[in-house]
Amino acid sequence: MSAVLPGSMSPRMRTARVVGWILGVGALAALAVATADGLDAAGTQRLVRVWGIIAAAGMAVGGQYALYPSPTARRLQLSNPGPERLLRLQLGRWVPVPLGLAVAAGAAAWPDPVLMVEASLSMLAVGLFAFVRVAPLGRSVRRWETGEGGGRYRAIRTRAPQLRFLVPDALVPGMLRTAEVFMSGAVLAIAAQAIGSGLGTIIAPAVLLLVSGALIMRLRGTFDEAFWTSHGVWADAFRQVELVEGREPLAFDAVYWVPRSLRPSVWAGLVSMDRRIPLGRVAALVLAFVAAVHLADAGDGPEAGALLLYVLGLNGAVALSARSDLLPPALAHRLGGAARWTAARALMNLRWWPPLAATFLLLIWLTPDVGWADLAVWTAVDLAVAVLSALLVTLADRARLRRALA
Repeated sequence: MSAVLPGSMSPRMRTARVVGWILGVGALAALAVATADGLDAAGTQRLVRVWGIIAAAGMAVGGQYALYPSPTARRLQLSNPGPERLLRLQLGRWVPVPLGLAVAAGAAAWPDPVLMVEASLSMLAVGLFAFVRVAPLGRSVRRWETGEGGGRYRAIRTRAPQLRFLVPDALVPGMLRTAEVFMSGAVLAIAAQAIGSGLGTIIAPAVLLLVSGALIMRLRGTFDEAFWTSHGVWADAFRQVELVEGREPLAFDAVYWVPRSLRPSVWAGLVSMDRRIPLGRVAALVLAFVAAVHLADAGDGPEAGALLLYVLGLNGAVALSARSDLLPPALAHRLGGAARWTAARALMNLRWWPPLAATFLLLIWLTPDVGWADLAVWTAVDLAVAVLSALLVTLADRARLRRALA
């Protein structure tokens, strides 16, 4: 019966999700170990702290997209749980993210026990801080929309128009809290790098972890209001078709390179994914990191790790196209078979190859130790992962439909 309720999963789906998380965290930890391979103690410390800054940026941007709109909202409306239950549900959705990052960061810091504790605590602390700043964000957004919030900002903007943010007022609270989360991770990394090593590097992340835990406890009595308001804000934003943050939606003519029969599916999938999370910004950030790692001559391990992070992360994001709130499995089945949707999702992934190729061409031009063979190898890897991830997502989507109808 649970598989029929809106937003719920069958026991097999829950088991598959847990297994998927474990495999994903294991792959990320293995990637971290390979990246740190061959580095000395100082190099490992720098790697772990740079990883902390990058992870903080990812959690700052991705937290609001991971939490809202809630896929279980319709089921929760039927049961109407209290604020503490809603808080536990949202924590259950979010905590695996910083936990997985903490495991990977600790693996990269092996075998230094103090550095492992520092890295893991930093990920957990920033992750919980991101939750406590993002989970109740909808209330601030609504106040800014109605003019009840942001009075000081509006006064400053009136006196000095050049100081205004180039975004609508309703987006300012999210932008400010994103900056807070990113700065928390950056401060922890910079402070640890300034201290160097030893137990002193654990103090700052431990304090942030305790503060974040205390702030989460304060949400227990009022989180129902925060949850439903935030869900409504993001559900409304997700349905928007107008300009978002000054960016026009992907034009249909922009997918001219896709076969005509698949063009509507690919275009709709790309637009829906871009409205769900700004993957283009993530791609630019990771490719900048790839170039920085190579130009800093950090070694083959860190460079391969950064490239694998790009290839696996960006191609794996095609799983968003199988979410039931984007494309119900029954509708996908009526629109085409598994072969059609595998091809469409593989073509969605293909858009991540040109930026990767452009980065390699830039490095070929700038440095003598990157050649055309490197571009060919990573092109093959990227295309293989693009097709494989598209196939796995499509098969999982069809299996979910068969279980729901069984």
